[in-house]
Amino acid sequence: MAEPRLSDLVAGFTILVAGLAILTRRRPQGSIATDPTGLRRALGFAAVYVLCASCFARVLSPALLGFERSPWLLALGDVLCVTLGLLAWVVALAEGRPLREYGFRGAPTSRMVVAFVLGLAVVALFAGRHYADLLSGRVTVTGDSLVFAIAFAAVGSALPDEMLLRGYLQGTLETRTSRWVRLAVPALLFAALRGMRHLPGQDMTVEEWLRYVMGVAIPLGLWWGFTRDLARGSLWPTFVSNLLLEFGRVLASAPPVPLTPRG
Repeated sequence: MAEPRLSDLVAGFTILVAGLAILTRRRPQGSIATDPTGLRRALGFAAVYVLCASCFARVLSPALLGFERSPWLLALGDVLCVTLGLLAWVVALAEGRPLREYGFRGAPTSRMVVAFVLGLAVVALFAGRHYADLLSGRVTVTGDSLVFAIAFAAVGSALPDEMLLRGYLQGTLETRTSRWVRLAVPALLFAALRGMRHLPGQDMTVEEWLRYVMGVAIPLGLWWGFTRDLARGSLWPTFVSNLLLEFGRVLASAPPVPLTPRG
């Protein structure tokens, strides 16, 4: 049983503390759309999140891929997921803006219905097989693995992903760039996070990693960005989609993309 990588833990917490200390020294000026420093702040918080979460994911990779589900690793995972959720909460407190500015608000009913359908379609496409395994009993679920899957999906992934990337960053880009730029920048950061979460190595070949980044992470980031725009900036459809996708995959102890047979 491998010990957690202390260097990754230290690096993650160092990035988290240093980044927040630098970025929260000054209060923002105005709303996300009008703050002259908004884009710089949004990119800064997004970078802190991506780098910090990548370090933590390297520690939790055996649990995320289902190779190691010991109680101590899952408990450590719960703590790290809560830490990432607290990062989003601290950003909200430091910025002093209402949560609706980040996208936690409603939208016209017709748009919300279509956006939720698009979000659930992604879950069916990428996580349908995982839920089928869970419902058929092919995967053994324990109390520890259930708590870890909930913590990771809701607090360690969906909340910071949506609030910092598609809420804050994409919302800031909305009044400053073209539509495709505001979709592409958060999507590329999202793909970078997912790519660094599962680097090529013993568990994934370079070919499988490229297939995951190019065929899953980037399209998924663009799709959720489009869904957020369709919902007039509301994050609820993408939040639910993100949560359900990661919950099914992690609870089913599945890799992020079907791996090709080797040998």
